[in-house]
Amino acid sequence: MTCRPPIPPLYPLIEPWPRGKSIQRIFNADRPPEGFHPGVDGSGREVKPSRFAPIRDSRGRLVPYLYGGSSLDCAIFETVFHEVPIDAPDTFVDLESFANHAHGELVPRRDLQLVNLTTVGLHRLKVPREELIGSSAIDYRHTAKWAEAIHHQFPGVDGLFWMSRKYDAGQALVLFGDRLGGMLEGERLGGPLRSDATLRQAIVSLALRADIVLA
Repeated sequence: MTCRPPIPPLYPLIEPWPRGKSIQRIFNADRPPEGFHPGVDGSGREVKPSRFAPIRDSRGRLVPYLYGGSSLDCAIFETVFHEVPIDAPDTFVDLESFANHAHGELVPRRDLQLVNLTTVGLHRLKVPREELIGSSAIDYRHTAKWAEAIHHQFPGVDGLFWMSRKYDAGQALVLFGDRLGGMLEGERLGGPLRSDATLRQAIVSLALRADIVLA
């Protein structure tokens, strides 16, 4: 099912993520935990889309972004286990492809203003969860248009949050880097994975619970 396009003006539910409330990340250890992805690869080409990024501001400039989760389990599912289909007869993840990823924590220095994309927020936007949150990667160019429309219409909004599609016991979020300069205090809690037994054990324990095979 293709995600319908946003038709401004939008009337989203905007709620605070409180100052001091932590955000967990599994991130590329070559960057600091509070580092935003620029939206381009090493050759300067725009990266392939994720659900809500990359987007461009109203002047056509790429908006830096980062993803996080409300818990470590949520962050693991949204990164390490992100490509694991829930209905596959055999679920398998090659941990070597995440060897340079680390666990980090972000703490906002002020309240963040985030658009609520849980059930109540989706009702306000009149878009079904299966289109915006439950869709597959083939629709990411369409779902990212919602983040872009919100970014254009609401200059005071810092990002979006929703119940994780992969781990619905936690909230996933995306933050807009052009709105949060210096507002996130980051701490590297471990990693990279190749040398971090604590992070590896957290991933292994979660994989056992979900019956995901690791290599």
